[in-house]
Amino acid sequence: MSDLGQEAVDPATGINTVLLPFVVRIVRTEEHLQKAVAIRVKAYSRHLPELASALRVPEPEDRSRSSLVLLAETKEGGEPIATMRIETNFDRPLGIEEVLRGRPQFAGRTIANVSRLGVASGREGSLAKLTLFKALHRYCLATQVEWIVVGAKPPLDRQYERLGFVDVESQGSLRTIPASQGIPVRLLALEVIAAEREWLKNQHPLYKFMCQDFTPDIQIFSSVSGMWATPRRRVVEPPSDELLESVFGVSLV
Repeated sequence: MSDLGQEAVDPATGINTVLLPFVVRIVRTEEHLQKAVAIRVKAYSRHLPELASALRVPEPEDRSRSSLVLLAETKEGGEPIATMRIETNFDRPLGIEEVLRGRPQFAGRTIANVSRLGVASGREGSLAKLTLFKALHRYCLATQVEWIVVGAKPPLDRQYERLGFVDVESQGSLRTIPASQGIPVRLLALEVIAAEREWLKNQHPLYKFMCQDFTPDIQIFSSVSGMWATPRRRVVEPPSDELLESVFGVSLV
């Protein structure tokens, strides 16, 4: 056993399971929302201190019926180490759709807008960030979201680019969007169904973790049966430091 997971082989079932030192859940209580806000502020203070001060209390979008907040907490101690907000246009148009207007690939499509990604520094935080991306992708597949859209400030935009996100506008161009509160960001999008196909075709180093490994510590599908709750192969180690760095760059958070 390593400090970040267990390794075991079940030759009978071939189950391929990754055990993590944290759990990812949907925020459902005020206590958990306050934890998400706390790690959000701490993370933004490192990169966007001018915005962090405005995020010290929950935003209306955190409690909207059209959004959910994901939170990663350590198994030992319940410390928050990562969070992400996902807003969908199932019930009403998203603010980001004003920016997407006139772009045919998004017209009439289901969209998830990702914002308020906050991650603790260090190896565990980096692994939690990757796990949030996996939870995001699997959630969008399960709910038939067609596009994921995010606004990212350089150099943090490169982590999305390495995951397969592409520019919505001209390459590398910056603009302000509702969630950026006046800070120019790069607008990027990922086609949900095509992503797995592209990761496989391009032999993306994270394909196995994102699409094949069963991660029971992502506990956002407890009410969904089938592939979301059924392990597929064997217990393995989480992605290595080298793999995380190859995707997220030298600075992992």
